[in-house]
Amino acid sequence: MDVLTGPQHTPDERGDLAERAGLMGLHVFLPLDSDVWLSASKLYLLPGWEQCSAALTDHHVAVAYGLQLITLLR
Repeated sequence: MDVLTGPQHTPDERGDLAERAGLMGLHVFLPLDSDVWLSASKLYLLPGWEQCSAALTDHHVAVAYGLQLITLLR
């Protein structure tokens, strides 16, 4: 299982993130679904993730779990 993160400050950004994850066959981490990190192997990062505290948290957790990080250009 792989996870996608990116900007998610607004409802539109969260919707875009969920839509992109669905199109790519990826999961979006939800706070109540912590088991995702236990089975994930990669974290895909959408442009702008560095400016979002939730995406930064996803990044830090992924690093702590040793996931491969993949930065997407668009």
